[in-house]
Amino acid sequence: MRPALGLLAVSFFGCNPENKIQHVEPSDSGADPAPNVVITPGTLVFPIADVGEASTLSFNIANDGDADLNVSGIDLYGSVAYALITDSSNFALAPGEGRDIEVVYTGFGAEDLGQVHITDDDPGNPAPVVFLEGAARVPLLKITPNPLSFGKVLVGCHRDQPIVLENVGLATLTIDNIVQIGNGWSLDVPLDLPATLDPGSTAELTLTVTADTGDMDSQVWVTADDAVGTHVVSQTATGVTDPSIKEEFWQGDGPYDKGDILFYVDQSCSMRDDQAILQANFESFAATLDSLELSWQIGVVTRDKGCFNGGILTPDTPSVITAFTEAVAGRGGDNTEAGLILTDTALKESQPGGCNEGFIREGSKVTLVQVSDEVEQSPNPWNSYVTSFQAMAPTASVTAIVGDVPNGCGGGGRYAAQPGTGYYEASVATGGAFLSICATDWTSYFATIAHMTASGLLNSFPLSSEPNPATLTVQVDGSTSQDWTYDEPANSIVFSDDAIPEPGSHIVVYFDLFQDCSQ
Repeated sequence: MRPALGLLAVSFFGCNPENKIQHVEPSDSGADPAPNVVITPGTLVFPIADVGEASTLSFNIANDGDADLNVSGIDLYGSVAYALITDSSNFALAPGEGRDIEVVYTGFGAEDLGQVHITDDDPGNPAPVVFLEGAARVPLLKITPNPLSFGKVLVGCHRDQPIVLENVGLATLTIDNIVQIGNGWSLDVPLDLPATLDPGSTAELTLTVTADTGDMDSQVWVTADDAVGTHVVSQTATGVTDPSIKEEFWQGDGPYDKGDILFYVDQSCSMRDDQAILQANFESFAATLDSLELSWQIGVVTRDKGCFNGGILTPDTPSVITAFTEAVAGRGGDNTEAGLILTDTALKESQPGGCNEGFIREGSKVTLVQVSDEVEQSPNPWNSYVTSFQAMAPTASVTAIVGDVPNGCGGGGRYAAQPGTGYYEASVATGGAFLSICATDWTSYFATIAHMTASGLLNSFPLSSEPNPATLTVQVDGSTSQDWTYDEPANSIVFSDDAIPEPGSHIVVYFDLFQDCSQ
């Protein structure tokens, strides 16, 4: 489960080594006496409660070392549903001594998450955390997909997509009103409003776009009696006059259950719009990583020393969306347009004693995302950095969100992107993805990054636009393949079991949109 999200705020982070994650096993080599903190259990799961109903659980802080353990602070973060009963003032524990800390949970929301942060003088674990999980019997509406991309649609034609309403809470949900906003769209609501949904039940709406030229936006507003009240979900489509479409995919090399994802983000003035797109897509990116059951860590580097802005982010970081937003809106340095050297420096700082210590974990997939609208400008050749990356992290691959090669993209205006040379070669050499920074919809980019980080070899690749099946052509690493079928209900290309693309393969699907708008 994910911690409660804070309000969005943009500020500048410095390099704060105190944000690094530390986990050092106690030494048994005959060194000087030292305390060793032991926390049990590490997670408190409270019984489901009625709103206002209280229950109490406790965890134990014990000293398993050979010197006194001094606890200087016990602090609560997260949901207001939690409170500490036990006095959290300073105290000391002699070797072998322990103390119970009581936490009370009062039923409040459908998913109440919190953390207890402990501050102590154990040199190997100075900031242990106890996670708190609770839920009250209240309704909670979930709307999927959110956001929803219809892809490209031929002008004058239409495309339908389902939107699912689900009650993921523990009490009956009442939906009072449903409204669609945006020209060129229509919404079929097969419900008599107000309508009720029992816990775990769903209702399906159908949204239809009739394409006009260019980008089209829609919002669906749903008013319900849960704590959120009014839910707003977004949809996009692009009306085109050319029916010819090209969609690209990259095969992962997993499966992995751990993913360490580094974002280098160019801080040039021309990057402000791209940074905003990156920030806007993070919540759905994190949700995708969670849906893949991936233990993930994210670091954002923008400055010459290589320290992550805001430290290492995880699913348990308080207000993680705000933290990522602030990290991306950092400051640059002399190397702001030299992503490979910044990435190399950040990885070196992930070694023991560095400000990013703990970022590279044993057995994890390391994904190095490069986001820039400039040519790569590091002082050494791209291949020297790739060699360095893979020496520190053997699973490392580079995914580049940069300008098209060889000519760049975006036209000749102020926000045009130069060709991403250097980044392109690094992505090809490491089996990563190469994605155009000039696209306005990056939804599929984050799905690509998430799946390449977590997944084993995929045999199915979902298309974002709806093809005329008779026009489909599939290439794998530049060669036309015949060993696939089209799954129309899933709108996916499915390879046969004996023809699944190899790790790092580049899959390109060409097709035409339907030109008969009666389809």
